Amino acid sequence: MKKFITQFSLIVSLFVTAGYANKTIDTNETNKTVENIFQTSPVDTNATERNATSILDINVSAILKQPKVEVDEENRTAEKEKLVEILTSGEENATEEDLKMAKMIAEKAVSTPTTQRKPDQETLGTMIRAVKDINVKIELLKTTTDTNQTAEEIKSIEESKNQHLAKIPTAITSQILDEQALKNYLTTKQDLRETIAKNEKKKESFPYIEASIKFANLELTEKFYGSLLMLEDMFTKGSKEADVKKVIQDTILTVQIQDYSKLKESIDTFKGKEEDNATLKNLYADLNMNKKTYEEVLNFLGKNTNLLAGNALFTGLNLKAVIDYINDLSPFDQNAINLGKIIPITLIMILLFSVRRMLANIIFFSFTIFMKDKKKSLEIRTQVVDLIKKPIGILLIAYGVDICLSIFYYPNPVPIFFNDIFDVIFIVLYAWLVIELIDGFGIMLLSKIAKKSSRKEVLNLIVRILYIIVVVVAFLMILARLGVNVSAIVASLGIGGLAVALATKDMIANLFASIMVLLDNSFSQGDLVVVSGVEGTVVETGLRKTALRTADNSLVFIPNSKIIDNNIINWSRRKLGRQIKMILEVNYATPAVNLLAAVNGIKEMLQAHPGIANPSKQGGYQDMRLKYRQNMVSLDDLAGYKNSLYVAVESFGESSINILVYCYTKTVAFGEFLEVRQDVILKIMEVLEKTGVSFAYPSQSVYIENVPAGIKIIADSEDELGKVEIKKENEENRDKNS
Repeated sequence: MKKFITQFSLIVSLFVTAGYANKTIDTNETNKTVENIFQTSPVDTNATERNATSILDINVSAILKQPKVEVDEENRTAEKEKLVEILTSGEENATEEDLKMAKMIAEKAVSTPTTQRKPDQETLGTMIRAVKDINVKIELLKTTTDTNQTAEEIKSIEESKNQHLAKIPTAITSQILDEQALKNYLTTKQDLRETIAKNEKKKESFPYIEASIKFANLELTEKFYGSLLMLEDMFTKGSKEADVKKVIQDTILTVQIQDYSKLKESIDTFKGKEEDNATLKNLYADLNMNKKTYEEVLNFLGKNTNLLAGNALFTGLNLKAVIDYINDLSPFDQNAINLGKIIPITLIMILLFSVRRMLANIIFFSFTIFMKDKKKSLEIRTQVVDLIKKPIGILLIAYGVDICLSIFYYPNPVPIFFNDIFDVIFIVLYAWLVIELIDGFGIMLLSKIAKKSSRKEVLNLIVRILYIIVVVVAFLMILARLGVNVSAIVASLGIGGLAVALATKDMIANLFASIMVLLDNSFSQGDLVVVSGVEGTVVETGLRKTALRTADNSLVFIPNSKIIDNNIINWSRRKLGRQIKMILEVNYATPAVNLLAAVNGIKEMLQAHPGIANPSKQGGYQDMRLKYRQNMVSLDDLAGYKNSLYVAVESFGESSINILVYCYTKTVAFGEFLEVRQDVILKIMEVLEKTGVSFAYPSQSVYIENVPAGIKIIADSEDELGKVEIKKENEENRDKNS
C-alpha cells in the first residue's frame, strides 16, 4: 500500500513531474531541462550550487503546456485503462481504494483540455517556484549585516510572496496533466530506484547519496502535489469545507514528519571530491527549502479552505450542470456572451431579493412559537418584521452576490480578495441583524420582567450591555479574519501596557473619555450645551478635546476628560416643549368670582392655543417597541417631550394675589418660542380685561396711629391706595396770625 501511495503521489504531481526522453540519469542534462520551471537560486551562491537542481522539477513545462491530440471516447477509455494498469503495476495487493485513486489520476490525464495555455499565463508550478525563490532570497538577506535595510527588503518581498500565494487556489482548480510526460516521468523514477538498488552496498558513494537525496525530494514533492490534485477533485465535486481542511491538515502533518537526518549524516561523512560534496550540499539545501515552501503553501490553503470548498447552494442546486446545459443551447460564443452564467445570476438575485420579507416572517415565527400570548405577538408582528427585514434583505443580497461571484468565476474559485471582503461584510450584517432582533423582540421580553421589578434602569443597562457584547464580538471576529493575532493583542495588555498607560495617563484618559462621550451620546454636533460652565454650540468632538462656539462667537476647547467629570446641560435634546412660567400679580380687591373666571379663561385659552403643547390622552404609542420599552425607561423624558399645563392661584403676595401659569410651547426653536410666548402674554391680558381683573402694582401701606393736631389726611379715592394729600393747616393758621 505504501508503495502504491508513493507511486500515486508521484503521478499526481502532474504538472511538477516531467517526461524524460532518456532513461539514464544525467544530472547536468536534467538541470538544463528544468532550470526555467521550478529551479530556484540555491542558498549558496557558488557556481556549482547555481547549477544544482532537484529531480522533482523535470520537464514541468512539458506537462503543463504540451498540446494534446483529440481522441474519441473509445480511445480515451482505452488510454485510461492502460494508465490504470501502469499505475497499479508492481502492487501485489492493490486495494479498492488504490484502484479508485489510480482511476482518478488516469481520468485526469486523458481528460486534460487540448487547448494550449497562453505563453504569458502562469501555471501552478511557476507560482510555487516563485514562492520558493522568494524564500531563498529571504534566507540570503538574513545573512546581511544591515538589519534595518534587511527588514525593509524582507517586508517588500513578503508582499510579493503574498500575491503569489493568493493566486494558488485558482491555479489548483485548473491543473493540466500531460499523459505522455507522465509516462516518461514514471520511467525516470524507476531509474532512480535502480540507481539506489545498484549502489546499495556503496552507501558512502556519490551516486548513492545523490540518488537518495533526489528520491527523497521527489517523494516530498509527490505528497505535496498529490494533495493539490485531490483538492482540485474535491472542489469539482463540491466537497464540504471540513473535508477540504482535513486533507490539508493531513498533508501538512505528512510533510512535517519527514526526517532527513540520515541524509545529512551521509553528506557530513562523505569523503569524495570537493565538487561532488558541494553538489550534495546544494541538493540537500534544495530539499529543505522545498519542505519549507510546501509547508507555507499548505498553511496558507488551510487558512483559506473556504476558497476550495464547494458553495453549498452552488452544489445543492447543481448549478454546474445548469451552466453547461444553457451554454450548450446558447447560440452565442461563451467567451463573448455566457448565457449559462448570466441567466442563473439574474434569477438568483431576483429570488433572494423577493424572499427577504418571507424570511423575516419565518424568523419572527421561530421566536413567537414559544410565546403564550399569541394575540399580543400578532400585534407587534408587522413592526418587528419591518424592523428585521432591512438587515435580512441586505444579508440576502450580499449572499446572492457571493453566489453570483462563484458562478461568474466558474470553474475557478473566487479570488481571495473578494473572499476576505465578504467575510467582513457577513460578520457586520449578522451583528446588525442580532442587534435589531434584540431591539425589536428582546426589549419586549425584558419589559415583561420590568413590570415585576422596580429597578427598570438595570434592565435598560442589560439591553445596552447586549449591544456592546455583539459589537465587540463582531469586531474581534473581523480582526481575526483579517489576520490580526487577537490573542497577542490581549496578551500585550500586560505589564508593558501598564507602563505605557502610566506614562501617557492624560492622553489615554482623554482618548477613552472621547469614546465614552460618543458612546453615551450626551450631545451631538450642533447641539447647544453647557459644559464646565461654558455655554455654546458643539463644533466637533475630537480624540482629545471638544470644541464649543459660544454666543460671543469665541471658540472654546474643553478636554474630554473634563467633560465626563462635569455636569452637561443639553438644551437641544428636546423634541417638544419649551417652558413658559409666569406669575400674574392681580389686585387684592379682585372678587373671588372674577379671580376664578380669570384662571379658567387663561387655562382654556392655553389649551386651545395652536402653539402650546397639551397633555396626551391617547395612553399609548404607535410604535409597539416604544410601548413595551416604556416599562424600562421614561421615554418622554429620554426623548425630550414635555406637555404639562397648569393654571392656578398660587399664593398671597405682599401686594397681590399670585396666579401661576405653567406650560410648554410645541416648538423648541428659540425664535419661534419668543413669538408664541408674546402671543400668550397678550391673550392673557385680554382674558384679565374681560373678567374684570386688574394687575396689582408693587406698593406699601403706611398706617398712622396718632395724627398730630391740625393735620388732615385727605384721600382722593378709596380705590387709589397710596395717593394721599396732606394739608398743613397749622402753617395756614400761622400765616393768618401773622
